Amino acid sequence: MPSPSSPNVVVFITDEQPAYMTGCYGDAIARTPTMDRLAQRGALWEHAYCASPICCPCRAAMMTSRHVHNVEVWDNGSPLRSDWPTFAHTFRAAGYRTVLCGKMHFVGPDQLHGFEERWVPDIYPATFEWTRSNRAAVAVNTGQQTIDSVMIAGPGETEDMDYDELVIRKAEAGLPELLDGDRPFLLVVSITGPHYPFKAPQKYWDMFAEADIPLPELPDNFMAGEHPSVAWVRKSGRFETLVPDEVCLAARRAIYGRMALADDHLQRVIAILETRGVLDETVTAFLSDHGDMMGEHGLWYKNTAFEASSRVPLIFAGPGIKPTRLTETASLLDLGPTLVGLAGIKPLDVPSDGRDLSPLLRGERAAETGSAIIENYAEGLQRGVRTLVQWPWKLNLCLGTPPELF
Repeated sequence: MPSPSSPNVVVFITDEQPAYMTGCYGDAIARTPTMDRLAQRGALWEHAYCASPICCPCRAAMMTSRHVHNVEVWDNGSPLRSDWPTFAHTFRAAGYRTVLCGKMHFVGPDQLHGFEERWVPDIYPATFEWTRSNRAAVAVNTGQQTIDSVMIAGPGETEDMDYDELVIRKAEAGLPELLDGDRPFLLVVSITGPHYPFKAPQKYWDMFAEADIPLPELPDNFMAGEHPSVAWVRKSGRFETLVPDEVCLAARRAIYGRMALADDHLQRVIAILETRGVLDETVTAFLSDHGDMMGEHGLWYKNTAFEASSRVPLIFAGPGIKPTRLTETASLLDLGPTLVGLAGIKPLDVPSDGRDLSPLLRGERAAETGSAIIENYAEGLQRGVRTLVQWPWKLNLCLGTPPELF
């Protein structure tokens, strides 16, 4: 059994979950009771941001605590080099058993990157097919994420839901064995929901039959004068034409349903820790890799630095963590150093762009301004965009275009 100085660590990751549509972030429609209880027990970050609004670059940056331009994972077809240490390597070097259960979007032959075990392989192919498909999309200026998928929003079941069920069943089967082991462990459980397609199982679709789901507020002529990088994303997805209101409401209803399903998945993992009486002594983190525009600014999916796309839920709970809501700007680059700090283990002597926020979580220092950098180099963009965030401000920088402060 682990000692208090080396607590077990469980990280639960969703995909493409907008923070603003989550109950503990103020959405009265959302049904996320497990996430909400975790936030009440622990520390919730009000202003946490992804490293990139694209899966592969964001996750590579998050795992290594390096900016995208440093780790050089530019798009969903880029492999993470095996000689880049991740926080899984840090925990493993400290004697932890390191396990990945579910999605991490590693591309290439290395599907572990510091994890000793992987209970469920990725939902996406690990080959370099993504590289060719991304280049083709840029060549014809049509991205992989277009208006077509939004137009078929509604009730239904998809293969990614089966994948998530497999991930949770494997976690349910393996977590008790980890708890009975003689080594502390790091377990990362990562599902693909509520990532599009905009579908929800009938049970979860029906939960929101009477919900007064709002439409995005879109001023007249809102597309006029928008930043070129936003216009590129809009053209790539064919979002110059708005989806009909009824389609927008159906897509939002489906994602509310998928988030309720994701909350149930989280509860099944938390329930094991509760039943074994070890929840309070386990470092628990909940987050998503990025958000989804969900019709805000007339856009869907991610790919921009707008709040709906780049702001993520980020919650920590466990021993020594003060229940609070934190306003200091944070980045997913801070995840690894903070987990290492909460576990009380020695960081590897390697470069890091992230910050250890554990002193703030323990109430050992006051909140500061903080900052985050969001980078995007793919999915319809003609040139890369970097965004500096110091909430409530964002500074957009894109080669060949004027800087934008908003």
